Amino acid sequence: MTVRRHGFGGHEAVVVRVLGEIDDDTGGQVRAAYAEAFAAGLPTVVVDLTGVTLLASQGIADLLLAQRSAASTGTALHLVAGENPRVLRPLHLTGVADVLGACRDLDEVVRRGPESRAG
Repeated sequence: MTVRRHGFGGHEAVVVRVLGEIDDDTGGQVRAAYAEAFAAGLPTVVVDLTGVTLLASQGIADLLLAQRSAASTGTALHLVAGENPRVLRPLHLTGVADVLGACRDLDEVVRRGPESRAG
């Protein structure tokens, strides 16, 4: 998991890139990465899930908590899922995809702009 600053479209964002499984065993690391991203104080946080191999219920719950954190701090939250069926399928099956939305890549995040948010 990496958390880094990234410039795009003339704006700066924090990108959380998650690799591997998001489940009960890794939930603490993922939540810490989200907390670090929001603590940076930038107007945009991007969660890149293109490298995720398993999105368990804990991971979905953590994404919903991240959305609440974003809303409470006025931060734009964007999810990047690409065409990853290991992410998209559980999000669609649970109905969370409609709540969170997802971009295909960082270029789509740039097109949406920093003021928009997932969902």
